Amino acid sequence: MLRIPPHLGRLAAACQRYGLLGCFVYVPPVGGQPGAARMFAPAIGVDEEVANADSTGCLAAHLLDTAGARTVAIEVKRGDTLGRPASVLASARRKPVGVTARVGGSAMVRDGR
Repeated sequence: MLRIPPHLGRLAAACQRYGLLGCFVYVPPVGGQPGAARMFAPAIGVDEEVANADSTGCLAAHLLDTAGARTVAIEVKRGDTLGRPASVLASARRKPVGVTARVGGSAMVRDGR
């Protein structure tokens, strides 16, 4: 996962051609270990995001759907390749109509000086 070297120019062109914001690459959590993910969005000026709650919430909903479960809770590690490790927590729950996703995490604010 950490060694994925995207060709940002080609990815930006493909995203623009198909009307996409970017590309979310993930390894799902397995056996109690957190998953890992990277989000590339060069078409909108973001080569790689440190952490992204939206995509992690969507991943939880996707895993819920593919597992056929009533609830899913995940932790996804992000930002390691940028030297800014982050951990995003997400859960998804099946409702009578649709799916509800909740996302959270923790952050450390660094002095910018």
